[in-house]
Amino acid sequence: MTTLKPPPFAARLLERLVPGQDHEALLGDLTEECQRRGSVPWYCLQILAAIIVGSLKDIRAHTLVAARAIVTGLISQLLLVVVTLQLKNVLTGAGVTWGDRWIGLPWYWHWPYAFWSFALIVQAIMFAGYVMIGWLIVRLHRGHGVTMVLTYCVVLWALRFAALAQFAPLTSPHPHIPSLWVPVVNGLTGESLFLIVGGYIATRPSRVA
Repeated sequence: MTTLKPPPFAARLLERLVPGQDHEALLGDLTEECQRRGSVPWYCLQILAAIIVGSLKDIRAHTLVAARAIVTGLISQLLLVVVTLQLKNVLTGAGVTWGDRWIGLPWYWHWPYAFWSFALIVQAIMFAGYVMIGWLIVRLHRGHGVTMVLTYCVVLWALRFAALAQFAPLTSPHPHIPSLWVPVVNGLTGESLFLIVGGYIATRPSRVA
């Protein structure tokens, strides 16, 4: 009878996402229990729970670091919005704004951009920007894995829903909540995913020559 081996990627994921804690004893217990149960999905769920619990412990132990990571993410996202708005002017208006001045671009820049291509370019830049923000947060807060990225994601969700709660009553006396919340949830899910991807990339150990 062969012994069930839990997937090694799950253990590596825990060690890379929450590197500031010792997981050897926990991984040993989970491996033994996984072999006894013969259930890989159970093992993966326990690893996910360990990531969440470990991240919460890290945040409680380093509240000032978490606050700094949140500020870093907010400032970076504000810069991303500014860059995206300028790009919109470049792609659609053939110019850029500098303070109160409008600077036009040469005549050969006036390309007939289609709406779908413009939206695709802006969306790609936004997603690339989220990856960079996640990477930056982790690189500035080494030793915490993606814990600080997860913290920023939670704050981002809270801010968006708070803004939506303020905006919804302005649309109509009885707003259709699903039509307002579903796009926000979809957008936040995509943003959070790319933020985590960027943070995960930053946790890759450097190669030793």
